[in-house]
Amino acid sequence: MNKKLNARTVNALEPTDKRYRVFDTEISGFHVRVSPNGKKTYAIAYRHNGLAREFTLNIRKGHTTASEARALAKTYVGLIAKGEDIQADKQAGHAKTKAERLQTLGIFIKTEYQPWAESEIRSAKETMRILNKDFGFLATRKLRDITSWAVRPWIKQARENGLAPATINRRMTVLKSVLSKAVEWKVIEDNPLRGLRPLKTDKQGKVRYLSHDEENRLRNALKTRQEQDRIRRDSHIQWLRDRKRATVSPLTEHYTDYLMPMVILALNTGMRRGELFNLAWSDIDLGSKQLTVQGGGAKTGNTRYLPLNDEAFSTLVAWRNQTVGRGLVFPSHITGERLNNIDKAWTGLRKLANIENFRFHDLRHTFASKLVMAGVVLNTVRELLGHTSMEMTLRYAHLDDEHMANAVAELNQ
Repeated sequence: MNKKLNARTVNALEPTDKRYRVFDTEISGFHVRVSPNGKKTYAIAYRHNGLAREFTLNIRKGHTTASEARALAKTYVGLIAKGEDIQADKQAGHAKTKAERLQTLGIFIKTEYQPWAESEIRSAKETMRILNKDFGFLATRKLRDITSWAVRPWIKQARENGLAPATINRRMTVLKSVLSKAVEWKVIEDNPLRGLRPLKTDKQGKVRYLSHDEENRLRNALKTRQEQDRIRRDSHIQWLRDRKRATVSPLTEHYTDYLMPMVILALNTGMRRGELFNLAWSDIDLGSKQLTVQGGGAKTGNTRYLPLNDEAFSTLVAWRNQTVGRGLVFPSHITGERLNNIDKAWTGLRKLANIENFRFHDLRHTFASKLVMAGVVLNTVRELLGHTSMEMTLRYAHLDDEHMANAVAELNQ
């Protein structure tokens, strides 16, 4: 539909159930959009560098007259004829407005970074916890003002509170990554923390692993925990019977829940906790006694293949026989989805075993340490752990007593 757009013709346009356009008969591309709700908006359709574009004429929003729109349209059509992109200034204005709106750390995280993190990174929940707990005091500060001087008091306090330098560095990396995204998304020009150097750390670090006695206590605690689970279930069943209520089934399966098979698998494969959470039955080949750690769920992003020894194999067979045997190997017993954490169960197990200062991740250290002390060459240990370089694996080198003793023995000659 084409008409000369003036007050009379535009006022006569009636809304329909679909939005439609009416183009002016004199000014190229100039038109009015009529929405189903009766709203009328003036715009210009044009092409720039071969691409079709549309530019809305926002003159006194909601009160644009036909004569005002017509006069402005003539000006813009002239600029278009000269090859200018009339959207450029408008887009620059939008970018400036967005930058001003997102200039504080708290608003930027809430409106931009958090939605991106929750859809793109596996550690989004932990990342947000660090940002809110550790750096919440920076929420009202402008992004460009989050300099090294702004975070030094936090670093000083964290050290006084006994936080390890490596932990401080990891948390600072989270904050730096937020500012890097702000740069990437053109909210700020430079990362104000780019020049902040990490604290010096002991790259070797102390490797915490289970002693022979501790491992025995841990295994006994797993068995005791299962016996306690069964006793509690039987007691509950009797309580229901006494009150003539619907009863539940006793715990007759080999394992009362996921914790025992998960711990045994970690001790025998060195898998990380997140890798165990992501493990699916389709990743396990019981026929060839091998499982696959998919790169998408691994810390390094690299797929690796782990052989199953007898204990790991029999554990998985028993666990499969009492589960559906498809989907995730260790799903949440509440939601059926991927586990988020096992902190409560793990803390209870450690207390039962009377083992202090020991994380679930240290089961991985135990696996590696036992291999090295058994004489397995470090490069094989590296491949089993999925380390991308030998540097991390070398933390276990001091456990190879025979290798070091033989080296020093060379001096006897």
